[in-house]
Amino acid sequence: GLHQAPAKVKAIVEAPPPQNVIQLHSFLGLLNYYGKFISQLATLLKPLHELLGQNKTWKWTEACNVTFNKAKDALLNSEVLTHFDPSLPLQLACDASPYGVGAVVSHIMPSGEERPIAFASRTLSKAETNSAQIEHEALGIVSGIRKFHQYQFGRRFTLLTDYRPLTSIFGPYTGIPPLAASCMQHWALLLSAHTYEIKYRKST
Repeated sequence: GLHQAPAKVKAIVEAPPPQNVIQLHSFLGLLNYYGKFISQLATLLKPLHELLGQNKTWKWTEACNVTFNKAKDALLNSEVLTHFDPSLPLQLACDASPYGVGAVVSHIMPSGEERPIAFASRTLSKAETNSAQIEHEALGIVSGIRKFHQYQFGRRFTLLTDYRPLTSIFGPYTGIPPLAASCMQHWALLLSAHTYEIKYRKST
């Protein structure tokens, strides 16, 4: 594994402090995805999780900011990342929120554990935020495919989504509905150039 690979975790390292509960959920979700590799992550993140409590007024304090930066450092300094190895199974997990999309490209190690090769995320444009949820989720997949094209093109990989309808739309046997938005039809065509098995995995 790699002790430090700033370029590969740029999406996390450069993430700005959350402005609301939804953005905090997105950040915590990205960290928790590989939290098992970060020692005492739950304890570290306690001040941030407290902001998610019911009837809790949003107030981003200096203590929250310190915790936020410590969490980034914990990921950078852990042995989470691994090198790309063409002999190992590859998977791409994609996610979307009302404000952004993210992806993690990973190997399945001989032990069965997932080890990420790189993370990526981007915020949505104003026009994109106005689109339907299914388009947000599909955009998450397409953005991940484009970002990590060099790992996936020409080889079989597993595509993970936490939005079940996409397993049918982008699956091998059904295809895009005739009345679907033109962007969905375009994305389905883009995905058809890749060899993958799409699976639903409930978000954590």
